[in-house]
Amino acid sequence: MRILAIAEHFPSPYKAYHYVQFDRFLRDGHELDIYAFGLHEGGVGTGGDEPAFVSKTRYLPATLRDAPKFLWKFLGAVCRHPIRAMRGFAHRAPFKHRWLNLIRAVLLPARAPDVCIVHNLRAAINVQFLKSIYPDAVITMHYHGGELPGVPVPREDLVRSAFNSFDIVFTNTQSSRQHAISRGQLPERIVISQVGFDIDTFPDPCPRVYRRQGKLNVLMVGRLSEEKGFLFGLQALRVLVAEGQDIVLRIAGDGPERERLTSFIAQHGLEEHVEMLGRADQHQLKRHYSEADVFLLPSVPRNTWEENQACVVQEALFMRAIAAVSRTGGVCESTAPIMWPYSFDPGCVDGIVASLRALSRMPEEELQSLGAQGRAFVEARYDIRRLNRELLDTASASRKTVVGDIEGCAIDGVE
Repeated sequence: MRILAIAEHFPSPYKAYHYVQFDRFLRDGHELDIYAFGLHEGGVGTGGDEPAFVSKTRYLPATLRDAPKFLWKFLGAVCRHPIRAMRGFAHRAPFKHRWLNLIRAVLLPARAPDVCIVHNLRAAINVQFLKSIYPDAVITMHYHGGELPGVPVPREDLVRSAFNSFDIVFTNTQSSRQHAISRGQLPERIVISQVGFDIDTFPDPCPRVYRRQGKLNVLMVGRLSEEKGFLFGLQALRVLVAEGQDIVLRIAGDGPERERLTSFIAQHGLEEHVEMLGRADQHQLKRHYSEADVFLLPSVPRNTWEENQACVVQEALFMRAIAAVSRTGGVCESTAPIMWPYSFDPGCVDGIVASLRALSRMPEEELQSLGAQGRAFVEARYDIRRLNRELLDTASASRKTVVGDIEGCAIDGVE
């Protein structure tokens, strides 16, 4: 199958699921073209050698200010594909966006794909013309949720028109499905498709020892930003340390809240109980997960953003850590039900304290059992081989309908 993947940013250390999905497509024998509107510095996100397909990624202008960088490629492509340029320009849009559509349309592959997969709403808004240039292809989008704080929220009319330009909208959870519907997507076009993992890259750490050196080892992972709720985790740690709990909290990640978090740690004398690990690649993260007794996710909703699948939770469960998570967005849907008793309301420090206190008192054999059930949960639900196959099967079924409709229109025209 010929697949065209379009991402907002690629490569990106924050989007490891891109690499997993793209690599699986190639391993399964599909043809793959990857386009993006930019990239994030800081490695490729997997922690290993750069996959060959990363260097083959092509880029599209994000704004008209970027257009001059693409001038020579555009001039060559527009001479070869003038009809496609006209179709891109003709797509209904504000005048300056039509010029961007024209440039993007001719820079995309000349050979039509069977399936287009556009990751993220902001990228989807930029390529609403795809059906105009690839009428026989199935045009799909993967909606990963709302915009992070600090990222501009698109106008409602742009969001609705973007949703309606796709044949299928995939999304991770029931929560994000409802969120997409609330933003104007038609329910019948939405299909739940979780982000998957290459299970072979998560070696089972069994036998696993919990509470090494008699301490409860807690880990938080993510961008150090307000919506991730790390300050609530530190506030809970302060309470537990005051109670005399022997506990260590490690934090992996970097971001705008780093100074605020380190200041809180110093002000409350928590230096002996907190280790700031900085940004970690996937290999380093797997080691941190396997050394943690508890993976803590204290995320809180902000503006249009709410934690969706929270891939770090599944990564931790693969390594048999116990998940204590905020009951926000799609997080509980994506966490082993056996661990729901240790979840808590968003922003509730008392709830975090109660969860960690209960886990600190749990016998070793019960922790072993929880870890085993968590691993079994993610192995059954998040295998990228099955999820990619199901996604493409859904697209193939839709393509038969699309092609049938086009052929039917042609026959009607002849008659």
